[in-house]
This record gives sequence, structure tokens and C-alpha cells, in this order.
Amino acid sequence: MKYFYLSAILATGILFGDETSSTLTFDDRTNITGSISSFDSKQKTIELSSPALIGKINLNTKRLIEVSLDGESTSPESDHYAIATINHHFNSKRQDTIRGRLVNLNDESITLDTWYAGELTLKRSMVTALDVYPQSPSFYDGPNGLDGWVSSNGDIEEDWSYADRSLISKTRDGIAREVQLPDRSMISCQVEWKSSAYFHIMFLSSKSDTNYLRNGYSLNVRRSYVQLYRTGPDNTRSDLINKTTTNLRNREKATIRIYLDRRKEGTSAVFLENELLGTWTDLDDTKGFGDWLHFVPQNSQPIKVSQISITQWDGTLPVAEDEKSKSATEDLFQGMEGQTILLANGDSIRGNIDKIEKGKLYLKTSLGEIDLPVRRMSSVSLGDLETKAEPRMRAGDVRAWFREGGFITMDLLTFDGKSLHGSSQVFDKATFDASAFSKIEFNVWDPDLDRFGSNFEW
Repeated sequence: MKYFYLSAILATGILFGDETSSTLTFDDRTNITGSISSFDSKQKTIELSSPALIGKINLNTKRLIEVSLDGESTSPESDHYAIATINHHFNSKRQDTIRGRLVNLNDESITLDTWYAGELTLKRSMVTALDVYPQSPSFYDGPNGLDGWVSSNGDIEEDWSYADRSLISKTRDGIAREVQLPDRSMISCQVEWKSSAYFHIMFLSSKSDTNYLRNGYSLNVRRSYVQLYRTGPDNTRSDLINKTTTNLRNREKATIRIYLDRRKEGTSAVFLENELLGTWTDLDDTKGFGDWLHFVPQNSQPIKVSQISITQWDGTLPVAEDEKSKSATEDLFQGMEGQTILLANGDSIRGNIDKIEKGKLYLKTSLGEIDLPVRRMSSVSLGDLETKAEPRMRAGDVRAWFREGGFITMDLLTFDGKSLHGSSQVFDKATFDASAFSKIEFNVWDPDLDRFGSNFEW
């Protein structure tokens, strides 16, 4: 009982001035809030000061679960951003992701320019995927908590929880948020499930307190079957997509993208991963619809929703990827040297990258020299996954969670509350702005630490 009493006292301290408040959580559920001044990686101690304490104290980190960091950060405007996905550590299913502007790419390395750590040069042999996205005006990017969300039952904390920039259902009641969409927009999210996929995504809905569509669109996923229907302002129903997809088999999560053109002459579409599920047109959605977006579980098993992004869309649909087109591309480039680059419009090109400068990629191909905007790229083929190297699991590894989504694993060398200095086989050594992170997990490879179930692990 003394640990819970200590937690209640030490968590009441409020910090003033320029100091950043952090909350340390230990495996016995002790919480201590204060300002971190230093971290000793050799002695495994962290120095903390708090208004609830006299002077500074040194706490042992051997039983430390995580450090939650107050504050916020905003990525600077850019013409594009790239996400490098790192190979997993041994048998861990989780993968690091590093986000930044693509400034260099060759056979040995990938360099991303980040606002939080400057230029990071990554070993290409440890990167499993490199995806590029145009930076569009964002209407929502999250989730960043339960604020702004409501549940159909009226008690958001009873029905849903928030952890690791994800919404996790506790009951069968849905969660909803009001977001005003322009004539053209793209809704993207990742949904995870425990047994089989069984959930609804509703958009342009007129009501917040419902689990079933009254007015708007409903995308229903039932195992390997996907259905999309629309209920118009006049209560007429239109079935738009009915499809069985093998893409949901043997999966525990999927990325869904909805390209929505609300104008009568516009064409809209739904993609599951890179598979086109269907398109529709000749429907006027500019009037008579609501602004609610819903995620609704359809059985007793929980779902986890993350990487929710609602952005402006230029009206150009991506080209769906299938095995036939992938094989045709491989045959086309057979024997040619260089990188295979997939463009946003579905075209592919292969060549040797000369340089990346001022947002342009300069490519030498058998057809001649070509330059193209990086923002028009979609992804870069990085070779066979079986040849990828795995980063080593180190005793001092921490998992630092980005506020904008994803995390990075590093051997933490120093931490003073404002910056982290760490090392990794992926990027060697780097110093990170602590404001980029929402929390830092410690002792990530220790199987004996109690991480309190769903609050820390899915």
C-alpha cells in the first residue's frame, strides 16, 4: 500500500517556468512526477527534482517501465515526408519507423532530414520499406488522446481506452469524432483485431450517438468480406461495394484508405492496403450529410485504431497493385541496374540515383537522365526481405514513441529531460529533441516486468 500512497503524493507536484514535467512509472505502479536533469546509463539511475521532494533524487531504472513526457511538437511544413520502416529485433513483431525528408539514397544507406535529430543516415540493409508521401493540408492527424471523441454509449472511458497513439475498444460501443471534410479528402487509418476482422467505419454520418448508420456511408468489414453502402438525405440506400478479399486472411491488422470526392462528377474509392476494393461516382454528397467519423467494433473482441489521417486530396487515385502488375514490372526491369521506384500515379522506373537536391531526385537510367520531384514518389524497392539484417537487442535499449506516430529503439546513453543521445546499429549515434516524443519505454526486452496489460501492450 505504501507504493500507491507515495504515488499519490509525488504525482501532485506542479512544475513552473521552463522546466518540462515528466512522469516516471515503475512496475509496482509507483508514479513520480518531476523534472529530469540527467540519466546515468552505467549506474542505471535517473536524476529527478520535484516540488514534492527536497532537492534532487536519484532513482534506479532497473524496474522503470516508462517516462511520460509533457509538451507538444509540430512538424515543420515540407513538400513531402518519407517513412523508413526498420527490420524487427529478433522475434519482436514491432518495427521502428523513422520519418523525415528524403535527402539521399544509395546502395549502402538512406538519409532522412528530420526536425528532431537533423540528418539521420540509416543502414539500408536494416530498412525493410521506404515510403514517400506528399505533405497535404491536414484536417486531423492522430489520435492524440480521447479528447474530442465521444462514444455512442455516452461514457467514453468506459467504452474506449487510449495508449501508444491508438484507440482501443473495451465494449461493442463505437467511438466518433466530428471532422468537416472538403469536397475532396482522403481518410486513412490502421485497424487491428484479435481474432478476425469484424468492424464498421462510418463517415459523413449525421449522428454521433449511434452504432449503426442513419445517414452517410458505412464500410462494413466481416472477416474476408467488405461491404460499403450509402444512405442519402432522402433515406435511399445505395450498395456501392460488395467484395470478398483474400487480403484479410491471415492478417491481424490492415491499413484502409478512403478517397472521397463529394461532387457528383467525382470518383471515389476504397483501398485495403494496396488493393482497390471498389469505386463509385455520380453521387452528390456536397449537401445533406453530417461530419461524424465512427469506428465501431461488431463483436466482443477489441479493435485497435491508429494512424488516423484526414487530409486534402487532389482527386487523382493511386494505381492498385496486384501480383500481375508487380510481375510485369519485374520482367520489364529484368537485367537493368539501379533502384526500382514506384511513382504516385502507379508508374515505375529503374535507374541509379545520382543525387537528391532541393526536393528533386536525379536518376541515371538506360533511357537517359531523368529528374523527378521526390513528392511524386510512392516507394522504393529495397531488395529481398530475407536478406535484411536485424538490429541487435541491447540491454540499454529504450523505445521512444513519437508524438506524430511510431517509435524508435535505441541504446540510451544520456537524457537530460530536453534531449536524448542514443546509439543504434541502424543510425550509429544521434541526439534527439525530447519534445518529439510522448513517452520513453525502459527495459523493453525484460519479460519479467509487469507492463499493466492493455495500457502498455496490445
